[in-house]
Amino acid sequence: MDKNATYELKERSDTAVTVQVTVNPETVKNALDNTYRSYGREASVPGFRKGRVPRGVLDARYGHKLFLEETQKELQQQHLGKALAELELNPVAPPEIKPVSSDEKKPFVFEASFPVLPDFDLPEYKGIKLETEPIKGVTDDDVKLAVDHICARFGTIVPKDGDTVSEGDVVHVKEGDKEWDAHAEERNPVGGKLIGHKVGETVSVDVELPKDKTLSTSLSIVSLKEIKIPEADDELAKDAGYESLEALQAKVKESLQDSQAREREKEIKARLLDWVIDQANIPLPEVLVEEMATEEVEQLKKNLSEPRSPLSFEDYLSKQEKSEEEIQADYRENVTRRLRRELVLQRIAKAEDISFTDEELEETATTEAKETEEDPIRFIAELKANEHWEDYRLAKVNMGVFDVLYKNAVLSEKTE
Repeated sequence: MDKNATYELKERSDTAVTVQVTVNPETVKNALDNTYRSYGREASVPGFRKGRVPRGVLDARYGHKLFLEETQKELQQQHLGKALAELELNPVAPPEIKPVSSDEKKPFVFEASFPVLPDFDLPEYKGIKLETEPIKGVTDDDVKLAVDHICARFGTIVPKDGDTVSEGDVVHVKEGDKEWDAHAEERNPVGGKLIGHKVGETVSVDVELPKDKTLSTSLSIVSLKEIKIPEADDELAKDAGYESLEALQAKVKESLQDSQAREREKEIKARLLDWVIDQANIPLPEVLVEEMATEEVEQLKKNLSEPRSPLSFEDYLSKQEKSEEEIQADYRENVTRRLRRELVLQRIAKAEDISFTDEELEETATTEAKETEEDPIRFIAELKANEHWEDYRLAKVNMGVFDVLYKNAVLSEKTE
């Protein structure tokens, strides 16, 4: 506790706080003396040396009110921070300060009002009952498709018999003085236009590209090649590092099952957190939400004003079929959901004492790097060098929260 001042929580609502600070008269007097000494050292007054200007002369020249106001501002800056620390308060926007008593011979009293994040009760987050979709399972067709992709990795490009472009062909094309190979695929907006044409033909290409760009050109078909994909057999499996085709298929099926299980678990964890957020009553300071939404809309405007941007902000509004006010409302809703999500994650992490010291985090990062065959030292150094170390810590804490929700959930599969 500061012996020079007292700090009191005057008012508190879910999202706002008013703190009253009372600075004792002796402290006010000493601070006022310091203000006069500071001005006296710098003031240039004819007939007086710097640092020797009497207080009365300073009052006559600048006015006593100036020195009193300067002193009070200094006291506000000095004691507001101490008040926030002592009362364990964290403003989410600059405080509004209002003097209550400014008589220099009496205690100097001021109030500071500011928005804060809410103190809220968590719903019971252990034992959440959740109905899930039945596990889809891995089919023989899934395995065959995955094995086909592995076979494609061992494919070789050979000259094609025939002169007509088919799906999957490698087409050598010429555009003016430039030549290159294009992949003829239906899903490719340029390569797809070549399918069905013959060597020697010139194909007009006029397509819509991403980001509202267009391409208009002519491509001459010079030659054709095709990708010869080997059959899935024991020899190919050995080339891929397995004893037999059966072993390759078994490993592929296991990998697909693991991937499917991870995706399902990830989806369930997200739904569990959404349930907690929806059940919790978390009021948010409107000024914070509005400020964050406005900042993000302004950033959107800035990005769209860049020379390389294919759209202006007005074009963006037109494409979205929304007004700027509606876009602002969308961002406000997104900010609200994001803040509530972060608050719930923080609160559960605190309740479950989920945290990582630097040593524990380095051990986790080392294990993760080894699993992905990365150099642990380099992995950790890059996280720290790019200032992502704290983001990494937060990600691991959040993963711990998701694990708590998932392990304690009561899951049941939907029945047809």
